[in-house]
Amino acid sequence: MRRMHAASVETSGRGAQTVHRNKTGQIIDIEQQSRDEADQVERSKHLQALHTEWNKGVVQQRQRADEERRIEHVRATGTVDYGNELDEERRAKKHWNDPALKFLEAKPKKTARVPEYKGQAPPNRFGIRPGYRWDGVDRSNGFEKDMLLSRASANARQAENYSYSVADL
Repeated sequence: MRRMHAASVETSGRGAQTVHRNKTGQIIDIEQQSRDEADQVERSKHLQALHTEWNKGVVQQRQRADEERRIEHVRATGTVDYGNELDEERRAKKHWNDPALKFLEAKPKKTARVPEYKGQAPPNRFGIRPGYRWDGVDRSNGFEKDMLLSRASANARQAENYSYSVADL
């Protein structure tokens, strides 16, 4: 112990700086590492600020910039320039006693009326009326007529069966 106290500072290592090493044994500079961490935190804050700015709408940013320019113009000149905004706003408002209102309102469009066939036409499964130029002659092979008759008889039979089954109640 005496020999250790008696040894020189270089030999004993008294007052020497601590050497920090990583897992692989390489020497680490603690001050440089703390500066790197501070830079990393600063970079992340900067990126966070950029992301919040990017998340805001581009149109809204333009509107905000235009509004700020208009306010600066008012401060510099002392006069307010409403431009066409106020005029457009007043024109858009409708008044009950406006004599020119009937000229500004959109008129309903007239729809072209399609001529229809006037007279009796045989029914079909789609319910389509014949064109107005139809001459009234049924040129079918009778399929529509037979199909509609079978459908009607099936419905009548079903109604008769239902009334028969309910009659006992």
